[in-house]
Amino acid sequence: MQDDDPPMEEASLIPHRASELAGARILVLAAHPDDESLGAGGILALNSEKAEAIRVWIATAGTRQEGAGEQADYGERRRAESVEAAKVLGVEPPTFGTLPDRELAARTGELETEIGKLVRDFRPDLLLCPSPVEIHPDHRALAEAAWGRLSSSRPTDPDHGDYAFLRLAFYEISHPILPNVLVDISPAAARKEKALAAYESQQAVRDYAGAVGGLNAYRRLTLEGRGPVEAFRVVDYGEASTRSLEEFRRSIGPSFVADGERGPAPVSVVVRTRNRPALLREALDSLRRQTARPRQVVVVNDGGGSVAEIASSFRDSFEVALEELRDRKGRSRAANRGVALASEELAAFLDDDDVAYPDHLERLVRAHRAGPEPVVYSDAVTAVYGRRDEQPEAIHRSLQYSLDYDPDFLLLANYIPLHTLLLPRSLYRGTGGFDEKLDYSEDWDFLIRLSFETSFRHLRAVTCEYRVFDTGGGEPGKVRAGEDPFQKAREVIYERYAGRRTPEGLGRVIDRLRSQISYWAGRDSISQGELKYQRDSHRGLIATLERTGQQLGNAEAERARLAADSEHVRRRAADLALERDRLLAENELVHSRVERLFSSNEDYHRKTTELQAEVARLTGILDQIYASRTWKLHLFAERVRGRS
Repeated sequence: MQDDDPPMEEASLIPHRASELAGARILVLAAHPDDESLGAGGILALNSEKAEAIRVWIATAGTRQEGAGEQADYGERRRAESVEAAKVLGVEPPTFGTLPDRELAARTGELETEIGKLVRDFRPDLLLCPSPVEIHPDHRALAEAAWGRLSSSRPTDPDHGDYAFLRLAFYEISHPILPNVLVDISPAAARKEKALAAYESQQAVRDYAGAVGGLNAYRRLTLEGRGPVEAFRVVDYGEASTRSLEEFRRSIGPSFVADGERGPAPVSVVVRTRNRPALLREALDSLRRQTARPRQVVVVNDGGGSVAEIASSFRDSFEVALEELRDRKGRSRAANRGVALASEELAAFLDDDDVAYPDHLERLVRAHRAGPEPVVYSDAVTAVYGRRDEQPEAIHRSLQYSLDYDPDFLLLANYIPLHTLLLPRSLYRGTGGFDEKLDYSEDWDFLIRLSFETSFRHLRAVTCEYRVFDTGGGEPGKVRAGEDPFQKAREVIYERYAGRRTPEGLGRVIDRLRSQISYWAGRDSISQGELKYQRDSHRGLIATLERTGQQLGNAEAERARLAADSEHVRRRAADLALERDRLLAENELVHSRVERLFSSNEDYHRKTTELQAEVARLTGILDQIYASRTWKLHLFAERVRGRS
């Protein structure tokens, strides 16, 4: 197989073509002086003349480096070296934080606050940061803070516009990642080497420049040509807001936290199941893969075929309590029975058709301990599954369940999937558990009654998956809004709590909905305007190309060479037109990609300008030919021969 025709399996894992990674305003985060040059020096040099502005922020002075002398003097030396390196790369001197070296993991909140200020003040469209699979704990902490800031933004937040179109590009320093962007930095290789040479204090300790040079050389493996390459994993808001950090980390490289390493979590997880053994195994496996595994998992089989063999296969990971009911008792009674069998004070739920991401319980327990609210819930991404090669595969992911706690809203709609919830069993018992007369929306009814007793704390992070199966093969799925059982259950709940709804509460909910509708209407208006601009620009370009083609097509034999050049230019324009069509289609389907279309349009106009300049150049050549004495003599000779 030829190098330019890579196997599909390989090409789907790592790029086989170089890409450009550029931005108008680029913000670079680094934990220590030299991180920015090691991981992204080539990108900074390549963008130094093209970008509107580039800002580098370095969190610490790196004073706890091995072999360091007097800490204050050493920190000042490293900062001075970073200023010199920035000068070589062609960017402004870095700004420096005052956080302590090797202590960033304990200061995630401070890091997120600082990153928020930087984003608000600088308004970047590209954010560069060390990757979350780095070996150094400060690198990982900075990555987690950047991810947390981006992923926790929500459309109704006042500053959401700063994050909605922000691209986060993770770079590698001490550990390779699985990249989705490879950038050929050969034109800037000498500048990067010179910038790294400025860090004499670091090179005296270890040959960091040589190590990164080897990494950049290795990154050329799937690309043609020679020279160093920098690798990045680029995510946008759409991806970051619908993924768990730990799930993402494990998809791009090895996690520094093994399954169960942060546990056991003092939690009993109740799993309801009935005649879905394959899904049950997946759900239990997601609990086994937790960074903090639950101490106990209670499986309640609601009258289905025996799952004893499946349950017993997980006993090496956590305590398993299995209750197999002879006859179907209903979802509510199954849940109540599960909580009755629980031994831990904290309880969580996971139905057999859902899964928890690896950091689900760790993050919920941490949020619970931070208090003061005793009830904590996170966000669940909704994943719609179809079939591919006879296997279920997620075909669509959306963040439908992410709303800060609002008891008035809860009286009208349930926005808290049960498996996002963590609460003390004493509160569960105190509210009477699930109403066993309800077999649909029983969790909503329970949450409403629970809200009468206490307040909830919302963890703005996706930690689990709410799965909907649309396989067409009869596999059971969830009852969806609008279906008859759902409508009847909602009527019961509306009637049951009618006295709890107040005009003031309804007014607040309506104002909130109106604000959300206004926001999305504004986003749609912007998208429609951009789409019209793209279409008009496209039509104008096509008209220009057609006129140019007619002019070149009327030229005589002397113009043949120029016509061939023009045909080449037209082919390039056609390729760009196809790319434009693809971007327009994405714009109509997903409004969140508007920013990409902005940048693509700018690039398209730049190439059109180059095309027009090329046409002008060719026309100038023709004018020179027509004005030349040789051409005039040629015309005179033709007339003498009797030709007009």
